[in-house]
Amino acid sequence: MLEENLSKLGFSPSEIRVYLHLLKTGSSYANKISSETKINRTNVYEALDRLIAKGVISFITRNKVKWFEAKSLKLLFSLVKEKEEELEITKRDLLNDVNNFKISPYKKTLEANVFVGKKGLRMLFEEILENGKPISIIASELQFKALFGPYFELWHKKRIEGKIRQRSIFPESFKGKLKKRKFLEYKFVDNRFTNPTTTIIYGDNCLFIQWSKEPIAIKIQNKEIAKSHLNYFDILWCS
Repeated sequence: MLEENLSKLGFSPSEIRVYLHLLKTGSSYANKISSETKINRTNVYEALDRLIAKGVISFITRNKVKWFEAKSLKLLFSLVKEKEEELEITKRDLLNDVNNFKISPYKKTLEANVFVGKKGLRMLFEEILENGKPISIIASELQFKALFGPYFELWHKKRIEGKIRQRSIFPESFKGKLKKRKFLEYKFVDNRFTNPTTTIIYGDNCLFIQWSKEPIAIKIQNKEIAKSHLNYFDILWCS
């Protein structure tokens, strides 16, 4: 896990190996580090220079030879703080850029987009909340909850805070198994009216999600198509 977290902090693979080696063995010099880690000497020197710049190792000179030593692991938290401050500045600057960016009123939006993977789907579910329109869902199972875990509950919390109404249709087999939530209604239909693809309608948008190991979502932004699917949803809802 330490290697993974160091990578998230921007450490390269060679930096991680050299840094962990120094933590375990104590002070050492470049040639010895290269020999013991099996990393090319040039790459070791480069890694050491970057680690010094990060402030996680220091060196002293003995008989004209540089000896390097890793500092306390607690110093890593200062790197985390730096990252947080950088992200906060980036967030502020990006918000300013977005607010000042001018989009031509004649720009045409693509009517269909494909999103692949967990990150793509999360972007879509965030967009649904930003849209703020009532949500209508034809679901086959609780794949959203299974894929996203805690984010599923966080998403509903945001939806409730935004007072966004949701109607969901599930197979009869889910009757009595679903959690009651504010601004959320359930209806149950015969299994023959559902399929593995989830349909979500909000505003002028339709989403069709194929749940698989690498989920795929097709978003269609078209008022007439959204209306026709909403009509079908209402037929099922009232049946």
